[in-house]
Amino acid sequence: MKKQILAVAVAGAFAVPAFAAADSSVTLFGQLQTQIVHHSGGPSDFDSGFRVHDVGGAGNPVDGAGPNRLGVMVDHDLGNGLSAIAKFEQDFNTSGGDAGFNSDAREIYVGLDGNFGRVIAGRMASPFVTAGKDPLNATFMQARTNGGRMDPQQLGGLGEGSYLDRGIQYSNSFGIMSMNVAAFVDNTDDSNTAYAGRLNFDLNPVDLYVAANWADDYDGQNDNLGGGDFRAYKIGADWRAGPFRLVGEATDFKWKDEAGETTGDGNTYFLSGTYTMGRNDFVLNLGHTRNDDAGNVDYAAIAVKHNFSNRVMAFAGVSYADYDDDAPTYVSRAATIADGNSFTGVGGGLRVSF
Repeated sequence: MKKQILAVAVAGAFAVPAFAAADSSVTLFGQLQTQIVHHSGGPSDFDSGFRVHDVGGAGNPVDGAGPNRLGVMVDHDLGNGLSAIAKFEQDFNTSGGDAGFNSDAREIYVGLDGNFGRVIAGRMASPFVTAGKDPLNATFMQARTNGGRMDPQQLGGLGEGSYLDRGIQYSNSFGIMSMNVAAFVDNTDDSNTAYAGRLNFDLNPVDLYVAANWADDYDGQNDNLGGGDFRAYKIGADWRAGPFRLVGEATDFKWKDEAGETTGDGNTYFLSGTYTMGRNDFVLNLGHTRNDDAGNVDYAAIAVKHNFSNRVMAFAGVSYADYDDDAPTYVSRAATIADGNSFTGVGGGLRVSF
């Protein structure tokens, strides 16, 4: 009799979450990647050799600006086409046991999703970010850490990646057009709020997009900006036909320091071509950063990606970045030791998702 009572109690305990899950879904997701890369070039005191790191770039064997994550996504059905959503996503490194979780989260937000569109509030990526348009994104060969696009490690969420706090974002689709706009509030002075937006136009087989961000007197999570003014405008196109894909993007940026002096002014140009053969993607990337008052940067990468499945991908290739004298640090961390030097990274890695 006691065993029967215990069995009923256990069954009842599991019946509650099963009932609660009838109108809710909770998804645990994650991704891990590491790389083995040989770095060479740079000044005479640059320590060439093999390095193990999550992402980085040529001559820049560090973690960060990568794909590693662990998170939970919640979708609660409220009826009448309305859902409450929540997301918690944490960044971390795989380079060592003492690295563990990074102090900064990736995205943490709550919101509502329905026929009116989607509204979320919390920490999130800026609508300006189109980092995923790079087929080599989040590897040591990616353009954004090698001078081919705006660097997320130096520009924070105002570059091609990273995240911004206290965001309020709205997104929706209208026929062939989709829009995504956001504001990131400065709690000390709401007049210093940063704004960002993007419009995508589905012109099959081309995805055409334009994006912009503005951040006057903004500090946020970006020590480099330091209360200055920042703005950037972007136009891009992503064309796909059969096994071919071509991505082109141009960005114009400018910012001033807190005293009103211009500290960054120029353009980035990015071009990528991919040919898919079976489970293999062959990729060629080219990029250039032009700085009006500082050194320029040239970037190139060639790689092959092998997709064991839609959750497991291996990659290998070569990344190259050439920095003029006085190339600014906001282009890449490697620029801090560049001083007219070039860097090459040769290696590969493995990415596993769940």
